[in-house]
Amino acid sequence: MRTESAEELVQKYEPLFHKVLRSCGIFYHNPEYEDYLQIIRISFFERSQKLDLAQGDQLTLMYRFLCWRVRDYQRKQKNQQTLIEKVMRYDLDQEVSLEDRVLWEDFLARLWPKLSLGERRFLFARLCLGLSMNQITQAYKVSRSTVLNWKRRLAKRFS
Repeated sequence: MRTESAEELVQKYEPLFHKVLRSCGIFYHNPEYEDYLQIIRISFFERSQKLDLAQGDQLTLMYRFLCWRVRDYQRKQKNQQTLIEKVMRYDLDQEVSLEDRVLWEDFLARLWPKLSLGERRFLFARLCLGLSMNQITQAYKVSRSTVLNWKRRLAKRFS
């Protein structure tokens, strides 16, 4: 197993890769077919270092693992596509006039010195970086309730 080169190993199991793609609903005419095939090849090579493929049950485990990788990649692609669509829709719906933008910038410039560090972090992360609530908690290494408190205090200041 270890004596075979990577190219020989990949060539030997190439039909398995195509079978995995077919079972996941990805056919040759798909524009991303080669991308999926490359993901499978890389995953196969990484996993084959840990398994002995001479045993039949190991090959079955490899097949399931590769199917899981492809489906996981499909899920991530779908989530990313829906996020992109939401952002594109948001940009089209949220056209802000220059006067409104200037008013908001002026308001924030006057309000900024009065904000606590946490409130500043929340505003910066949401407005400038576009982070979600979970991403803010990870970025600043605080709990979710802390971020929610920052948000609640900001809502009180703005109202």
